[in-house]
Amino acid sequence: MKRFTFLLAIAALGTIAAQATVFEANGIYYAITGENTVKVDRVPTEKATTNPYKGVYIIPEQVYYDGANYTITAIGDSAFFQSKATEVQIPNTVTTIGECAFAYASDLTSITLPLHLSSVSKMMLAGANVVSVAVPEGVKNIGWGAFQSCASLQTMLLPSTTEKIEAYGYNNCQSLFEIYCAASKAPNASGWAIFIGLSDIDVIVPDEEALANYQANSVWGDESTFTLYTSEAFSLSMEETAEAYNEQYVRLPLGNNFAYKIYKGDQLLALTAADYYYVPKAAEATTYTIVPTDMMNDSEATQIVVQPTGIRTVQEDADAPIVYAKEGAIHIHGNVGGQMVSVFDTCGRLCFRRHANGDELISLNSGIYIVVVGDKATKVRL
Repeated sequence: MKRFTFLLAIAALGTIAAQATVFEANGIYYAITGENTVKVDRVPTEKATTNPYKGVYIIPEQVYYDGANYTITAIGDSAFFQSKATEVQIPNTVTTIGECAFAYASDLTSITLPLHLSSVSKMMLAGANVVSVAVPEGVKNIGWGAFQSCASLQTMLLPSTTEKIEAYGYNNCQSLFEIYCAASKAPNASGWAIFIGLSDIDVIVPDEEALANYQANSVWGDESTFTLYTSEAFSLSMEETAEAYNEQYVRLPLGNNFAYKIYKGDQLLALTAADYYYVPKAAEATTYTIVPTDMMNDSEATQIVVQPTGIRTVQEDADAPIVYAKEGAIHIHGNVGGQMVSVFDTCGRLCFRRHANGDELISLNSGIYIVVVGDKATKVRL
């Protein structure tokens, strides 16, 4: 009996060892977590003293290794911690994103979260440079410090399932000026330092009944921090264009600080507030439908037909313009030299225009503005 138990222990250790296997494929490291599953892993310390992930990462649904296909079901703890990733698109096979997964990835400006994400983990995006983030339906909990010190975060879009925001959730997010929350009942945000020191945040909720619920809440009803509104119908025009990104993917331009539902036929592929969504090249023309949304109301759909050939190829630009408002001015950083910078108010009136000589600092009166740098538009609030 003892020998049998000992053999079982050896077998168990063998299984654990197999599951601990880490391998690299197309520049991403994976750790085997089950018979046919893997998680995206941090670069092993023996490979680099710092996290060398850099640029755009379109994580696939499956990866091939040692004669087998593995489904990617998770992003591991600290996987992109302090990396130089600029955009990350996560597949819908992922249900779990670990703690600090993208924390202090200071170049990360856009992220697409998976549709079946179970929760937003502790410090998941703390210190990242994201501007707008859409959290998918089904998520109930925004974890401890999840968006803490996201200095460029302007727009947050939360689903109807949101129940709780934990301590330090949006601590030190000084650029945050609007939260779209589709939850009819005000989420519990009574923890420590969630919105401490923040002010002038517009909170948009589903309807009048929800408005009354938020007004009666001790946190959301604080008029020194929030101004509450009900969601209204809106219209947003979009480019009916696509660009070949590399040999495998085509990107669809988004932006404008809203969320977007991306469909292929009747299949919902993504809900994202990223600047771009990447789709695979195909042998035949493929139609994608893009629906701008504030999580409660949808704008008119735009259809984009991605052709198998004849699409202009673009190069990844790690220095793409970053636009944000801080301390009463509009800041523009990145590779903007020579590009036309135009600023419009919400009535469409031109407030500022000139060719940029480098980084720009634009001082205007308080208000909401649309900043156009080249072909990229960003909504900011002073």
